[in-house]
Parts: sequence; C-alpha cells; structure tokens
Amino acid sequence: MSQENSENKNLETVVYEPEIREKKSISFVWILPLIVFIVLSWIAYESYSKKGTNITVIFKSAEGLKEGVTPLEYRGLELGKVTKIDINDLNSFKVNILVKSSVVKYVASEGSKFWIKKPTVSLTKISGLSTILSGNKIEVVPSFNMQEEKIKEKYKFIGLDSKPDYDLDAKGYYVSILSTRADLVEVETPIFFNKYQIGEIVAKEFKDENVYLKAYIYDRYNDLVNESSSFVMNKALKVSFGAGGLSLELSSLYSALVGGITVQTPENNAKKMSKDEYYILYEDENDLLKRTFINIKFKDAQGIGKNTSIMYKGIEVGKIKELHLGEDDVIAKAYVYENYDYLLTNKSRLILEEVQVGLDGIKNLGTVVSGNFISIDYKKGEPSYFFEISKSDKKELLSEDFLITFYSENLNSISTKSKIYFKNIEIGEVVDYSLTNDFKKVKIRALIKRKYKKLVNDKTLFYYMSSKLVELENLNLNINNIGLRPLLDGAISLVDVKRNEKLTKKSFNLYSSYKDVESIKRLQTEGFYIDAYFDNSFVLKEGEAINYKNQEIGFVKSIKFNDKNSKVKMFIYSKYKKYITKNSRFYKKSVVKLDASLSGILFELDNFSSFINGSINLDNSSKRSYKKYQVFASEDSMVNSSNTISIIFDDVEGVKTEFSKLKYKGVDVGKVTDISLVSKNRVLVKVQVFKDIKKFTKKGTLFYLKKPKISLNEIKNVGSSIMPVDIGVITSKNKNIATSFEGADSLEDVKKSENGVILKVVSLHPSSVNVDAPIYYKNVEIGKVNKVDLSFDGSKVLLDCLIYDKYKHFVRIDSTFHDISGFKFKFSIFGSTEIQTNTFTSLLKGGLMVITPYDYHDIASSKDKFILKKELMENWETISPSIKIRD
Repeated sequence: MSQENSENKNLETVVYEPEIREKKSISFVWILPLIVFIVLSWIAYESYSKKGTNITVIFKSAEGLKEGVTPLEYRGLELGKVTKIDINDLNSFKVNILVKSSVVKYVASEGSKFWIKKPTVSLTKISGLSTILSGNKIEVVPSFNMQEEKIKEKYKFIGLDSKPDYDLDAKGYYVSILSTRADLVEVETPIFFNKYQIGEIVAKEFKDENVYLKAYIYDRYNDLVNESSSFVMNKALKVSFGAGGLSLELSSLYSALVGGITVQTPENNAKKMSKDEYYILYEDENDLLKRTFINIKFKDAQGIGKNTSIMYKGIEVGKIKELHLGEDDVIAKAYVYENYDYLLTNKSRLILEEVQVGLDGIKNLGTVVSGNFISIDYKKGEPSYFFEISKSDKKELLSEDFLITFYSENLNSISTKSKIYFKNIEIGEVVDYSLTNDFKKVKIRALIKRKYKKLVNDKTLFYYMSSKLVELENLNLNINNIGLRPLLDGAISLVDVKRNEKLTKKSFNLYSSYKDVESIKRLQTEGFYIDAYFDNSFVLKEGEAINYKNQEIGFVKSIKFNDKNSKVKMFIYSKYKKYITKNSRFYKKSVVKLDASLSGILFELDNFSSFINGSINLDNSSKRSYKKYQVFASEDSMVNSSNTISIIFDDVEGVKTEFSKLKYKGVDVGKVTDISLVSKNRVLVKVQVFKDIKKFTKKGTLFYLKKPKISLNEIKNVGSSIMPVDIGVITSKNKNIATSFEGADSLEDVKKSENGVILKVVSLHPSSVNVDAPIYYKNVEIGKVNKVDLSFDGSKVLLDCLIYDKYKHFVRIDSTFHDISGFKFKFSIFGSTEIQTNTFTSLLKGGLMVITPYDYHDIASSKDKFILKKELMENWETISPSIKIRD
C-alpha cells in the first residue's frame, strides 16, 4: 500500500501555462498575389486607356491595305492602325481603324478627311517611296485643321480618292486659278516660266461647273508671278490646215508628255497675287490679246458658227464669238484683236469665203477642214463697228488685150478653152488655131491681157503644159501639178527670162515641155565651162542643175565615161564665176535628209526640180587647195575626205550610222558615218567632224559612249533609251595631232584613268558588293567599286576600288576596308531588337567603308592590297584622325 502511494506521488499531474502571442492581421502568404493583382490591374488600366476608339472608313479600293499593319498617319505621325477590312458592297470596302485615345477627339469628328497614300512616280515628281516597302498608308486631315468652333463626334467616314487641299503653308506663295474644263489640269501639273518649272498645282476642286485650282510657286521664283501675270495652258500639238497645206507645230517631248501651265508676266514690279482671288486659266495665248468687238449682219449664216475665223491676208485677226437670230437676218457678235482694229473702217468690206470646186481646181481648200471664214477687204476710212456680209466677188476681166501667135509641131490638147498661165496665174486665153500654109506646123492665136503685156518680150519662152498627170520616159519622171482645168482643156505657160528686153515680134515658138524650155533658157545665158571628176560610184546626168546655197549657178553639159574616174563638163553662169575657186568642191545632193532627237524629227526634202532630175551642190568651206575639181557621192563623202576621225570601242550597242551624234558640251559637233568590225572583235567607228576638226584631233582627246543610265541615284542620257546612243568627247590640250583614238564605254570609264587611283581589296568571305557600289569615308562617298572578280582558285573575291583624286590621301597603307552591304538584323526575346544599315544605295548595291587609324603612314597606291573586313568595328565613328595631304 505504501508502495502504491509512493508511485502515485511520482505520477503527479504537471500543468503548463500557455504562451500568449498577438496574431497578425494579414499573412505573408497573401503579399505576392496582392502584388500580382496590382500589376495586372495597372496593365489592364493602361491597355484600356490606350486601346483607343474604332472608326470605319469606306474606300472604293482596299489595294495595298493590310490588317494589323497599315497605319493611320498625319504628317508622318501614327494615329492608329487598321484592324479589319471587309467588303461593304460590290463597289466599296469597309476599313476598321483603331484610333489612339489621345487623338480620338480630333480624328473621330466631323470634318476629318481620309485617303490612301500611294507611291507616285511621274516625269515631274517622285513621292511616297516609303510605301514601296511598308505598303500603302491611310492619311488623315484631322478636324483641328478645320476652323470650326463646334466639332461633332463621328465614327463613320467616306474615304477620298485623292489627296485634298489641306493645311497650306501660311508662308508659302499660293495662287488661286479658275478653269472651266476639268480635264485640262491635274494635281502636280507643272507651272512653267520661259519653259522652266517654277511651281506646280497642289490642289483641285470641282464645284459649280468650274474647276478651282491651287498653285504653289517655289520660294525662289516668287518674284516671277504677280498681279500682272496670266496663266495659259501648254499645247503639245498645234494643227492647222489651209490652202498652204498641213501645219504641225510640236512642242518639246517633255511638254507633250507632261502638259503644264505657262506663266506670262509683263510687269515685274506689280504686287503679289492674293491667295483668295481667283485668276483665269486661258486655253490659248490668243485669249490674252485685247479685243475690239463688232457686229456683223448676215442674210444667211449657213456655214458660219462660233469661232469662225476672220482673216486678213491669210492671217487670223479675229473670230465670231456668238450668233443671234433676228426677224429677217442673223446678227453675229465678233471681235478683232486690238492690233488689227485699224482694219475696221466704213469703207472696208467683210466677205464670206467658201470652198469653190470647179474645172480649174479647188479654191479655198482649207475651208474643207477648218470651215468657211470671213476675209476683210481693207480700205482706209472712218472707224466702223457694224458690217454687212457679202459673198466673194468675181474679178472683172479687162478687154484691152493684145494678140500673139504661136507655132508648134503638134496641137496636143490645145483648144479654144485653153488658157495661158504665168506662175499658175491666168494671163490670157487661146482664140483659135489652124495649120500653116505648108501643113508642117500648127498656128495658134492667143490673147494676152493688157495688164500682163509687160511679161512678154522677144526673149520670152512659151511651152505646152502637158495633159498627162505622170509621164515616165527613159527613167525621167515628170509630174504635172497644174490643176484640173489645164489638164482637161490644155494650157500654155510662159517662162520669164529677161524683163528688160523689148517686144518687137508677135509670133513665138511653142515648145512641147518645160524641159525643152529649160535647155533653151540655159543656152541663152552667158557662162563658162569647167571640168570635174567623179569615181562612178553614183550617177550623174546631163542637164542636172548645179546649185550654190539653193541658187542654180549652172548645169551639167556633158559626161565622158572612164573606167576609173569619169569627167563631167559643167557650164557655170558668168555672174557666179567668183564662187568657183581653188577651194571649190562638188557633191551630189541627197534628195531626203532625216534626223531624229528628243527635240523632234527633222525631215528635209530637196526642191521639186532636184527631186526629179537630181542636183549637184558647190561647197567652198574647205581651206585646202585642189589641183582639179572633184564631185563626191554625197556631202558626207566630201566631208569625210578631210574631216574624219576613227574611234575603236569594245561594244557600240545603240550607236547608229547617220543618227548618232558626236557631242561636245551638249552641242552636235559631228556624226557617225560608218561602223565596222575589226580585229580582236572590236568595233571601228568613223566619225565626221562638222567643223574645227583640229580641236578634236589632238592626242589625249577622250571619247566615250553616252549610254542611258537610270537608277535610284541618278538618271543620265535618258534620251538614248529611245534614240540612238551618242558619243561624248573631252578635249585635250596636247598640241600633237591624232586621228585614231580608243573609246570608252562610258564617262565613268574615262574618269577611272583620269581622276583617281585603283586599289586592290581582297574579300575572304562572300559579299553583296556590286560594280559601282559606293566607297565611304565617314559616310562621305570617296570612290566606287569598278570591278568585281574571283581569284584563280575561286577562294577569294577581288575588288578593284577607284578612289577619287581629291580623297586618295585619306586612304593609307594601314587603312582598313569594311563591308557595309545590306543590313544586319539582331533579334532577342529578352533583349532589344537591332537593325543596322547604311545608305539606301548600299542596301541595293552594297558598299565599303574605309577607316584610317590615328597612327597612319604612307598614302596607299595601286600596288597595295587590303583585306576586306566582314563588319565594322565598335565605336568606329569615334576614330577621326586629322589627315594631311603630305606627312
């Protein structure tokens, strides 16, 4: 028992007192989720606040637009982006644009205008090239540009087809122009002053049946346009047709393609034009002339209409402006240019000229195409501004004529209806005809009008005007162009030989053709004979005319044939004896001459007589003396005998005989006369120098082909892309003479040998560098790559680099060349994205960068070689040694 009690004592209960601690309100476990929640809330708020507002724009075409890519821009600042593109209907597309919230109040409001910006390439301007790589953009003119006090919200818009008239520079010189025709002018149409562009049309708006234009005048030409200026449309082609024939007036190729507006400014000191005042755009220069208005009364206005011409001596002096129908007649309101208002007198008559068709031909042929016209029969008197029209009056015949007699071998088609003509003017008529008493000849009597009696004298010659339209005999062609009536009725023509001779006889021989008369006429002229020689490579005929400066000075009397050189006997009229000298040469004149360039096409046709019979021309331009006279096959052959140089090229593609020119400072100084293939597959070009041949035949003279070059850097010799390639020349100061030269393929090839040093650069890695790739020093172009080739084993790329003379001291033997071709792109998920590139040219062609260290040595020469580094070193821009030409 006692033992049991002792065990109970040992098992006494122990009670521990609890430790009381203060519990925290938030557990540490919740801190991280709270931070995540705060960040997400901030991101959500930022996303919501920057999300922006959706607007819809309807365009006729969605070409070039891309969802999530195409930006909405204002002056290069991105205001939003296209999010969705849907079809609105068969003729339009609905484009959804998310606009940044910061600019919504400006963009999504009434007055905002939208249009699609595309690249524009024309003869006058290149714009929007950035869209070539990035695609088209949507441009907007926000409503804050519109001067409105209250702006209403708007979320759906209709897109414009083109750029609107907006936000004109307040400091710019703008001129408002009004036109009545919408098809005459477009935006970017150039404005010219003396054929030089001084501005352009920047905006066009059509309303109220008028076209309102806004023109911008470039700052440096502001003084050329003022309140006295007038604006006239350029006309690429002017066509007129009249009795004188068809007239075509073609402006320069540039104006023909581009069009444009010409400014005429008579007063230089006038005030500038106001931007708010509109000035008229005239369609023709004649619209600028001051006018005097008159009224014309017609009994019958048939054949008369608006713009019917009023003519005086073949010159247009006015026009009909409008017609009004009266009770018994027609009243026309017309005008005469102020310079010709002296023609408007009370004694002047207005005559309606109409086309007249009869047996003697067609009169007023021009009216068939241009319509009837009104001519003025002017007589001095008091001013008058009202006229009554009358028909053309027939000329009265004079009765006091005199009688002459002709004797002919044959009557041919002569009849009592036959007329006598002088220079195609009727001066008389046949009275009767009969056989002579011996029946050997025909006797023809004719009357000559009294007023033309002075044309007839003892030396006068008459010939029968053939009734044949075309006659070909012994390869001699005769063409009759005398009109219909002489062909049907027969006719006689008079040839005026000498005016001072007396008239003592009343009978004359009637020759069968003008050719017979010409022979007689020549024999009656005093002169002398000379002998000349030709090489039988062309044909000469007896009777061919010899001309000097378009004047006949003689003819070919006879030809004596020889196997090698034939002799021609020439008869020279005495009064031209002084022009035959020891320096004289002769050549067979070409019937047709054709020349073409960007300025137009020149087509020359020899006179009718020479076209039919041929002619020989006298030339006295040579400074050499000749022992005997010589006739050459052509003018070129003559000039080539003394004024020809030879140029050898590797390739002459585009060079054309007779069409390619030798150009010196833009002036034609010669032309290509022959092209032939010589040894080593090279090409020999013969060039005829027009004059001053000594200037172009000195040793060291350089010749090169002016081939077209079109690139993003430059456009050269663009005319050669559609016309034959010309040859350029750079003269030499060397005094030694040479007539054979080596030609270069281009001006750049000439500069290779003249204006720089060639350095060898070796690339151990593939490179994008091409020929003509630029070489830079501190981002300034100092040369270019002339040649790219591979080493013999193909392990290296060899570059010939031309360093221009003025920069060659920057390249030293310890300089380094670096490849900057194309662009480098580095992308990192956690780091930054980096794009490195140089100029746009090096992106396309490739390029090299030269770096010269601070511790540099001798100037590099063509004997030195350089290894091309693959990349630029870091901080290369900071390397900037001061380099002297001589160290």
